Amino acid sequence: MKQAEVVFVMGLVAAGIFAQEPDAAGKGRVKMATDQRVELHGHEHAVSGEVPLDGASGDAPGLKLPGGLEYGALFEWEVGHSDGETEETMATVELGAGWQATDWLHGDVVFLYEEGDTDPMELDQLYLTLGDTEAFPFYFQAGKFYVPFGHFDSFFISDPIVLELAEGREEGATLGFEMGGFDACVTVFDSEVGGGSDRNAILAASYGVEDGDASLAVGASLIHNILDADGLTGVLEEAGYTSADEAAGFNAWLTATRGRATLLAECVQALDSIQIDGADTGLRPGSLNLELGYNLTDAVQVGAKVERSQEVADWFAEQRVGLVCNWSVFDYDLFAAGVSFEYLHEKFDGGDDADRITLQFAVEF
Repeated sequence: MKQAEVVFVMGLVAAGIFAQEPDAAGKGRVKMATDQRVELHGHEHAVSGEVPLDGASGDAPGLKLPGGLEYGALFEWEVGHSDGETEETMATVELGAGWQATDWLHGDVVFLYEEGDTDPMELDQLYLTLGDTEAFPFYFQAGKFYVPFGHFDSFFISDPIVLELAEGREEGATLGFEMGGFDACVTVFDSEVGGGSDRNAILAASYGVEDGDASLAVGASLIHNILDADGLTGVLEEAGYTSADEAAGFNAWLTATRGRATLLAECVQALDSIQIDGADTGLRPGSLNLELGYNLTDAVQVGAKVERSQEVADWFAEQRVGLVCNWSVFDYDLFAAGVSFEYLHEKFDGGDDADRITLQFAVEF
């Protein structure tokens, strides 16, 4: 079945506190259109939001108030067209604040509203980070945050399937070590699914190097139960499961940049088959995302992608190819505007396919 979908997205970001310059270790290398990978006080966190300013020559600094307080907001409006139907939604409202209390203590809070998913606005993230890795290599983070399983860099507006299979927002704690481009951490958090333990754990490590206009960053992580990923949890809930056995998962990623070109590669794989309500589904879902981006100018970037998934039933596309163009229209200290255009062709289990076109406009203050 062919589908055509046109989505127009407008985003308004005030005081972009979460857009910070990448470091030499390679973290935060690629600004992303859909899941902005950010770095606060040297540690990487994920903040949902659409800021399609890929290829821009610089980032707008956050609005800093007295006492080390910063804040930001996101407004997103969408018009979607599919199978002859047009829908307008107030898609996303996001409010965030951060407080650098001391060199060793930072607090962050994010509130999120997504039409159809959160009603009313909910607490998306709330966590404290203790540590100053420039002075001491260990750090500790506790609260509600996106756990470090997966990296999810992308030039595209739409989330890669590896994100759907791996991303999770949980309540827990992380103990990490960072020195000389190497970062490793252990995260423990409450498990939402599984027939065994009510705890889950992640072991993650990454390393980045930079030499002139070339850089390379690689990382890998293991999770005790991949079913805690928000995308898989949602699938199981829709299926009406009552229990699911634990299934381990593995993730690996690579980001390589030379000159104006950047290669992104990431895979996620369940290491055990999924068992629901005592029955073995035989499914070990996995996905691979490959993207190549090139900055035509300091303000214009183009990209292409290939995605492949296996044993995902009809939950996600099995094949996906796409093209994207990101244009930073304005880029000033406290104001930036950008436009992104994306085309994706998807094939699903059973032979169904879909064509999706997305146009996104964002303004950042």
